[in-house]
Amino acid sequence: MKKKNTNVFVMIVLVIVVFILGYYTYLSNQTKNKQGTTTKTEKEELLDNNFAENYPKTVREMMKTYCKYLKMAYSGGCTDEELRQLNSQMRQMLDDELLANNPADRQLNGLKTDIILYEEKKQKFIGYTLEEASQIQYNKEEGKEYAKTKVLLNFKVGTDSVTMEQEYLLRKDEMERWKIMGWQTVKPKNANK
Repeated sequence: MKKKNTNVFVMIVLVIVVFILGYYTYLSNQTKNKQGTTTKTEKEELLDNNFAENYPKTVREMMKTYCKYLKMAYSGGCTDEELRQLNSQMRQMLDDELLANNPADRQLNGLKTDIILYEEKKQKFIGYTLEEASQIQYNKEEGKEYAKTKVLLNFKVGTDSVTMEQEYLLRKDEMERWKIMGWQTVKPKNANK
């Protein structure tokens, strides 16, 4: 009887030891996996975005993505190469007609000039607010689908907060992707006054 109890005890201890070793190995692998994977910053994600595989599906998603690029550009801290990549990414969200009238080099130079002016005026892009999906206006003309939406762009100017309302016109292309045809400033609003 004593030998039987000893064998049972030894088996239980072996099972516990195997379980502990297995659990330790599992935890070690989890730690290695976490250390091996690096998380991309939002800037890296935007610059590396593959629109062929990951194009925004709705007007609201499209404008959210576009505003992220605007914020990145006007918040400062981009190198010339990053601005070139950013400009290239933003151009993928523009309608063919707008692209035809704005060559990439001219658009990039305009972006750089705007950023310099913003820095000189101590302006900084701090955020944006999109219209609710139910507020976006849709219409169809000559077989083409159009959408009109407003975006509030928020800036810091010195110590003041300023909100600029812009209205964007978008059109669906032949691949069913919403593209920006143009925009206009509706009216500036001073948040502190």
